[in-house]
Amino acid sequence: MAAREASGVGTPDKVPDMIYLDHAATSPLCDEARAAMEPYLTERFGNASEPHAAGRAAREGLQAARASIASLLGAAPAQVVFTSGGSEADNQAVFALTGRPLGRIVVSAIEHPAVREPVRELERQGFEVDWVGVDSSGVIDLDAFHRAVRPGDRMAAVMWANNVTGVVQPVAELAAICAERGVPLHTDAVQAAASLPVDFAASGAETMALAAHKMHGPKGVGALIARDPARLRPLIWGGGQEGGSRSGTENVAGVVGFAAALEAVRGRSDRRRALRDRLEQRVGGGLTPVSADADRLPGHSLLLAEGIRSDLLVLSLDQAGFAVAAGSACASGESEPSHVLLAQGMTPDQARSVIRVSIGIDTTETEVDGFAAAVGECVERLRAGALI
Repeated sequence: MAAREASGVGTPDKVPDMIYLDHAATSPLCDEARAAMEPYLTERFGNASEPHAAGRAAREGLQAARASIASLLGAAPAQVVFTSGGSEADNQAVFALTGRPLGRIVVSAIEHPAVREPVRELERQGFEVDWVGVDSSGVIDLDAFHRAVRPGDRMAAVMWANNVTGVVQPVAELAAICAERGVPLHTDAVQAAASLPVDFAASGAETMALAAHKMHGPKGVGALIARDPARLRPLIWGGGQEGGSRSGTENVAGVVGFAAALEAVRGRSDRRRALRDRLEQRVGGGLTPVSADADRLPGHSLLLAEGIRSDLLVLSLDQAGFAVAAGSACASGESEPSHVLLAQGMTPDQARSVIRVSIGIDTTETEVDGFAAAVGECVERLRAGALI
């Protein structure tokens, strides 16, 4: 213990008891994933690339998980390329589908930074990018998308469901427009796959990104599903794992947990939708659900508290024992309003006044009711002295 204290490393503080309503940022590991992972953290620890018994045991677990994920998502096992998470999968899709020489890309204005930033980098390099807008509910403008996509475009990208608003996009319809023109469509399904019966084959997309930790799986593992993995240019070079698409010793325990979590969350959307609707019916303080008239993820609610800074409301709720997010967790350190909310017509002040509440598979009615009461009280206190 003395050595630990001398090195400046201490025992981490226990997270205080709270009602966790920020599953869109990350979700706790479910029992099914934990149980599936445990053997691969202990006796089945081998490197899946090695031919001996330990390697074979790890490889069997890896391939079984690959087959399970493929089956659940309407893909073939060979189309599943494991990555370190959704950001890597999005980056690989963008850079793999564009290639060289310079060309043209069509992208929705509401993409996650894991798509938006690599596209902006390509734009700086000289690619032409057509950013397609959305309506006031956050749904992509289909007519504008139809006009934007042209034969010869390198790729198009539209996320399946938005991480800020939870709004679900008509991916199959967008993919059909792209297919007419011979343009591959990439979709970030990180949020969607955690709540919806995502079917890769039926979607028509060329590539699809996933992350395990959004669906009660472990952090640090995800996948890029590719209709033709031979088209993928690796971001990481080395030993040629994942069929040459992504080198590096496979995270077998993580992949196994990913598969178990995906199976565990399937078919549990109705309950989350009922809880989300209950929450929105009961919140006080003049909060207004955003994009309530659009098709949304079942456990996702974005609430506008006019005149109240969302960071202050999040802190007030934290003190009351509730964990929620101010907009997107991936941009929580930024002072700029969410580009997603600005794209659907919110003013900067409005975009700084929203909180995101996201429900998990184990959230209860009691927790939802407690939050609904607490948020109204917090808003009323803030309105008395903490206006924007």
